[in-house]
Amino acid sequence: MATLFVENLTVLDFSYLHAKRGMVGESWIVDLELTGTLDEQGMLFDFGHIKKAVKKVVDQSVDHRLVIPTGSSCLHHCALQDGQIQLDWRYPQGTISMKAPACSSVLLSGEEVNKSAITLHLMDIVRAVLPDNVSELVLTLREEDVGTAPFYHYSHGLKKHDGNCQRIAHGHRSGIQVFENGRRSRYWEKLWADRWEDIYIGTREDLEGTYFLDEVPHHRFRYQAPQGQFELLIPEDHCYLIDTDSTVEYLAEHIAAQLAQEAPGKAFKVRAFEGVAKGAVAEGFIANGRQGRLNERLMY
Repeated sequence: MATLFVENLTVLDFSYLHAKRGMVGESWIVDLELTGTLDEQGMLFDFGHIKKAVKKVVDQSVDHRLVIPTGSSCLHHCALQDGQIQLDWRYPQGTISMKAPACSSVLLSGEEVNKSAITLHLMDIVRAVLPDNVSELVLTLREEDVGTAPFYHYSHGLKKHDGNCQRIAHGHRSGIQVFENGRRSRYWEKLWADRWEDIYIGTREDLEGTYFLDEVPHHRFRYQAPQGQFELLIPEDHCYLIDTDSTVEYLAEHIAAQLAQEAPGKAFKVRAFEGVAKGAVAEGFIANGRQGRLNERLMY
């Protein structure tokens, strides 16, 4: 018997529904361990095939989707019809309703979304693409280890994206680094992470209106994207509106500009992450009452 391991096979960037927190953006790293007998090449499973076959089915099952625990008492309505999913999720802060193409979500049995439930879901899918000589599979999901550095969970949708980022309810667990006058500031990092804890970042252009449900204000977002029509209703308190699309480039610029306004005369550099090990960098300052130029670049 031989054992093969693959660390950091992929990163699952998704959102899920929680009974208390509402919609939560998440990023989990996927590690894989396979055990079995060697084939005629002296291999258990070619690394190239693992990356093509296993990574593909893992990404297609959860990545850039909204994960819905079908056994939760918060789920009051969930129906698939004509290639669309419609759901109502009621939790203490209000109601989350979504109408979207069925490909934008995944139904998970059980009362809540956790690593164990998604691991079992993924293992059944992965086993189907493994060769016969592989007899044992260990799949591990984990967060990025950022130590004591601040991070936040956010959800969003990018209607102009030609890939799966267009889905209106997917998200990330993201770190943030803020440098004030060249020195890293945990104060500003923690402040911003608290602002965007379990937040939905919406574009004002996509906001159809604000409505009251049981005296609680809710924002309704709606847009047409290549995969179809997307609609989302979510409590206003769990939203943060920006004037641009919510790409990580724009988010980095937005944070840098806001920091410069809150602390005039100080120069800021922001490294905003989109999930794990990727993101954008932006700089901002206000001098003599005027907004300085924002410089932005990607980091991958």
